[in-house]
Amino acid sequence: MLSDSHGPKRRRRHQQSTALACSATQLVEGTVQFSGRTLLFVDGKELGPVPCLAICENKKLAEVLLFHRDSEWNTLGCSAHPSVAEAKARAEGIYAGISTRWVEAGVSEQTAEACLNEQFGNERCSFCGKRPDEVDQMILKEDQRKHEVRICDRCINEFYKELPK
Repeated sequence: MLSDSHGPKRRRRHQQSTALACSATQLVEGTVQFSGRTLLFVDGKELGPVPCLAICENKKLAEVLLFHRDSEWNTLGCSAHPSVAEAKARAEGIYAGISTRWVEAGVSEQTAEACLNEQFGNERCSFCGKRPDEVDQMILKEDQRKHEVRICDRCINEFYKELPK
């Protein structure tokens, strides 16, 4: 669990949305200095200062994400980095003094997987069972009886290889 002051409900939302989080912090006004630039653009506008940041490692994709979040831990913007150290360095460039304020989230991989399973529910490939976060693309179709069928890019590629030439 995060050691923040929001209580279990908000911590759970943060835990679910950042499933593989390794570090998080809540910025307290006056404790860090905003540089004035994030160089992170959302809908054509540069994102300004935010009250919360989270660094999340996606081990399956070998990337680290720096999430810029509002006070409810909703994601406002995100940038990808090759390592946790580089994500922290980027955060320090935006918020001088933040490097001493990171708090380990303490979320195990098993808990993260359980949160992702809960978050995606039955949104899985109908053939291999993978979630959308485990594949590059997922196609959804409804049949005449309004049953949803999903197929991921990996299964499409496998099926394509099996077609007679």
